Amino acid sequence: MSFSNKRTVVPPVGLMPVVKALLTGMAIHPLKGNAEDYRVYRARIQKVIDSLGDTTTLEEAYPQAEEAAHALRDHGLRTAKRLHTQDSELRGIVKLLMQTLEELRIATPERMQQLTEIGDQLSTSAEAEEIRLIKAELADCLEAVRKEAERDLSHTVGEVARDHTTDLESRPVAEAALVEACAGETAMCAVIMLVDRLPLYNRRYGHDAGDKVLRFFVDFVRKSFGEGALYRWTGPSILLLREGTFDKVQAEVRRIMEPRLQYDFETSSRTILLAIDACWSVLPMMVDPRLLINKIDAFVTL
Repeated sequence: MSFSNKRTVVPPVGLMPVVKALLTGMAIHPLKGNAEDYRVYRARIQKVIDSLGDTTTLEEAYPQAEEAAHALRDHGLRTAKRLHTQDSELRGIVKLLMQTLEELRIATPERMQQLTEIGDQLSTSAEAEEIRLIKAELADCLEAVRKEAERDLSHTVGEVARDHTTDLESRPVAEAALVEACAGETAMCAVIMLVDRLPLYNRRYGHDAGDKVLRFFVDFVRKSFGEGALYRWTGPSILLLREGTFDKVQAEVRRIMEPRLQYDFETSSRTILLAIDACWSVLPMMVDPRLLINKIDAFVTL
């Protein structure tokens, strides 16, 4: 048996193929935030690759390397800006959603906690894939909220729905009353009253403060007007169905609502004086009750 001392000689690899391989890696594996931005970035890098030949010198490659670096930097800046915008928009949506669900009381504490956690995740997310996963989690949470709301609604089918905070009949009953009043011959007016600052009181002192202020205002309206059907419309708004002409009802409402109300909210350590401001509008009955309902909603959402 004989052994050879000869070693296999590997031919040297040129510098430019290595550079092209690195550039190809840069093109394939960047952070992807937008398909069009990624296409433009890939095209810029490919243009650099195509300009490099196997015999290109280092001096000739310097400008191309600078162009590749600029392409990577520009793509990174655009992608980071896009991800930050998506993150900010999503956090704003989640915040608004949580405020709405809290006011309407149609989400369980478990779902509210889940939304809080989703908002926290958005604050720390930095990758497009992370944001995609958070969007999917948010969609699942909203689907669960929808199913829970439908289940709660099904429990009240056939019953007269009452608002648990004010013990007033709720919006579906109010809409039915408006339809009946619009079809009747007696002069009637709808008085929509919106209590300001309730969301502020809810955030600052808890929902107990907002609920007590709203109940105090409802009691004031009930005692002040005496007659008339009173309903919880939505959120901080209540609806009064009052007999009389538009001018008569408007003058009466202006007289009663002119004084400014205050409520003494008792905490464990002190008493807080909460101002109660309410805006209102008087609307006469209309031939089309749906038009009247839309006008009431437009006032509430101003």
